[in-house]
Amino acid sequence: MIAVNIFLYAYLYWLGFWFIRGTAGLERFFVVGWFARILLTPLQALWPQWTAAVNWIDIFGMATALLAGMSLLLADETNPDRRGGAA
Repeated sequence: MIAVNIFLYAYLYWLGFWFIRGTAGLERFFVVGWFARILLTPLQALWPQWTAAVNWIDIFGMATALLAGMSLLLADETNPDRRGGAA
């Protein structure tokens, strides 16, 4: 079971790297905010004394993702610079 969990989280880290690399501008903040929560969760199980720090990082990451997502939704479609340079 430990080997399966290690493989699963290695795969999630790999996916996170490629998803983050494939984005630009505000989209990158959105993806980083979500993946921070997903990828830091195992640290709580491994080191219980890090629980408070991981929770604060989760809160900050989700707040960043929320603000970036709202910014993307409200962005002017005719201005590609506002959306991270993608046309």
